[in-house]
Amino acid sequence: MVAFLPTCKATARVVIFVDIICQSLVSQESFTRCAVFQIEAVRTSGLRGLQKNVDMVEDAQPCNLYREVLILQHHTDIVRALVKVDDHRCISAGDDCTAALWDIEDGRKLNVFSGHKLPINCILLLKPEPGSYDDILLITGASDKHIKVWNIETGQCLEDITEHNSSVKCLASLPAFDIFISGGEKLCAWSRKGKQLHQVENPGKADIQFLLPIKENRFVAACEESLYVYTVEYCGDSCEIKFFKHLFRQHREAIGSLINVPDGSFASGSLDGLIVLWSSHTLSAIRQFNQIKEEKEFRGIDNHYPFSIQHMISPEKGCIFAAVGNSIYVFDITKDQGRIIAKKQDAHMSKIKHMDFLYHGLYLATCSEDGAIKLWGRAPAEKNDKDYFMNPLETFTGLSSDKIRKLKKSETVEPCLLGECLGHSGAVQLFVDFGEEGFVSCGGDGLLILWKDGVLQNLKRSQFIGEMTGATQSSYTCSTLTGLSRPIFTGDDDQATLRTEESPSD
Repeated sequence: MVAFLPTCKATARVVIFVDIICQSLVSQESFTRCAVFQIEAVRTSGLRGLQKNVDMVEDAQPCNLYREVLILQHHTDIVRALVKVDDHRCISAGDDCTAALWDIEDGRKLNVFSGHKLPINCILLLKPEPGSYDDILLITGASDKHIKVWNIETGQCLEDITEHNSSVKCLASLPAFDIFISGGEKLCAWSRKGKQLHQVENPGKADIQFLLPIKENRFVAACEESLYVYTVEYCGDSCEIKFFKHLFRQHREAIGSLINVPDGSFASGSLDGLIVLWSSHTLSAIRQFNQIKEEKEFRGIDNHYPFSIQHMISPEKGCIFAAVGNSIYVFDITKDQGRIIAKKQDAHMSKIKHMDFLYHGLYLATCSEDGAIKLWGRAPAEKNDKDYFMNPLETFTGLSSDKIRKLKKSETVEPCLLGECLGHSGAVQLFVDFGEEGFVSCGGDGLLILWKDGVLQNLKRSQFIGEMTGATQSSYTCSTLTGLSRPIFTGDDDQATLRTEESPSD
C-alpha cells in the first residue's frame, strides 16, 4: 500500500482507498485517521506509565519530510530484526520463522528465506572483503536451535547448522578472521561457510543476550546483569575462544543495551537505569551515569522499571544518547560528573525501544511501544548553508560544539518535536535509515513501512515525466520548504522546487 502525503496546501489532495494488499494513494488526513484509530487503541490499552504531558503534533507537520509511505507486506507475526544490506536493500526477520529481502526504492520483495521452525531471534550479514567475488551471506539464528547460512542473491540455504544445541539469542561477526560467533546457552565460533570452529560453556546462569566485538580480538558477552570478556585466537583453519575476564559487577538488573563508543570504550545499560562506560583497553569501569540508588525507585510500580535502558547510540566522541524509559537523555561522557547535555522527559507514552539519526543527522528518531515514531531536533530556523555540515549533536541541540561545552551543569537543552510518523498498529521495534531514500520501520503488527521524503519523490516523478515527454527539467541543490536543509539534486532555487511540487505534471 502506498500513501502519498501532499507537501503543501496548494497541492491537489488525492483520496483513493484500495485494499491494503493493493497499491493505493491516500491523502495525509486519510492515512493519519486510519493509523491513529489503531494507534490510539495501543496507547490507551492499559500501557503502564502513560504520561499526560507527552508532546503531540497537532498541525500539518511542516517540518516532517516523510510524507509518502509504502507498506511492505510479507510477515504474519512480529518483525523483530531489520538490517541494512546496502543503499537500496534491507532484510527483515521475525516470529513467523521467515526472513525477506526488500528493494526499498520501490518496495519489491526480492527473496524469501524460509526453513526455520520457530521464531528467528537474530540476523547477521557477512560481507566479503573488498575485491572479493564472494556473495553477501545472511546468517539467521532462531529458537529452533538452528543457524542457517543463506545466499541473499539466490535465496538458497547454503548451510543448516545444528551444533549450537540451544536457542540462538545473538550473533556477531569478527571481520578480521572472517568468522562469526553465536550466543545462547553456549558460545560457538563458526567459519564463513558454517563449519564449527570452537565451543565454550556460558559461565552465567542465563542465556547470553548480547555479543559485542571490541579491540584486540576480544568480544564482550552480556548475560543478565553480568559482562564476560573473551579472546579469539585464530590460526589457519583453527580457532579457539578463551575466557578472559568477568568484569566487576556494576549493574543490579539485566543489561538491555551494549554498544561501542568511538573513543575506544564501550557502554552497557540496564533495567535499573544505570549506564556504565568501560575502557576497551583496561576493561575497567571509567564512570557511571544515571545511577538510581533506591531499588524501590528503579523497579517502579509492579516492577515496571520506568528508568530502564532499552537502547543507546554514540554517534560521535564524547556523548551517549540513551532511551531511558519513555524519555531521551544525552550524556556528556567526557566529564566525571556525567553531565546531561539534553533531555526530553516523557518523549513517548510508553518505553522507547530504538533510536537513531535519520537523513544524514537531520532528525533524531525514536520509536516506542506506543506505536509512534517521533522526529526530534531543533526548532526550524532561517536557511543556513552550514546546517547540513553540523555534527549530529549540534543538529539535535541547535548549538555549536563550543556552546555545548560552555553549558553549565544545571543547564540542559530540550529538543523540539518536529514530526510524527504514525502507521504501525502495535509497538514499533526498530528502523533503518537510507538517507535520501527514506527509512524502514518494523513492528509488532507484522508490517514493514517505508517512509519517503515526499518532496524528493515529487521531484523524481517530475523528472521521469519530463524525460518521457521530452520537457526540460530543472535540477536542485536543496529544499528549505520546512526550514530544514537537506540535499536533493543539484542546481536551482527553492521557488522552482515549490512550482514543481504544486504542478508535478508540468
